[in-house]
Amino acid sequence: MPRRPDGAFPWERLPAVDDATDDGMPDARRASWTLPAEASSTSRARRLVRAALRDWAGIAYGEVPEVAELLVSELVANVLRHGRGEPVLTLLLRDGVLRCEVEDEARVPVRARDRSPDDEGGRGLLIVESLSSSWGVRPTSRGKAVWFELAVRP
Repeated sequence: MPRRPDGAFPWERLPAVDDATDDGMPDARRASWTLPAEASSTSRARRLVRAALRDWAGIAYGEVPEVAELLVSELVANVLRHGRGEPVLTLLLRDGVLRCEVEDEARVPVRARDRSPDDEGGRGLLIVESLSSSWGVRPTSRGKAVWFELAVRP
């Protein structure tokens, strides 16, 4: 199956405007994908974020896409390492704020924790906390969703 230049499949084309957001606000853009529970999903999630920002906001370069890709990568990797089921990546762009959310089937709470300098892992949520304007965890009907927000300027 041929892919677009960003690595996404043709059916992953993002909607120009999706008025079916939770609060019904126009001018909001939303997309969601269920990713396979495999290591390659982290890179696929990065490509989808990059494509969404380019398609929706005309943002192809700069700090926001790079930070969003890094943080989504961390959240998807956490699901694959510690969660359960297939991760669901949801992006919502509204009023200059990008909200990225990764949902899984585990109900285990997550939190950023302090790590010693010699630890080889466990820094993902510290990175999310440091680079996002806000982040959190919310329960869902499937399990939980970890989210972060970034200010976006075209």
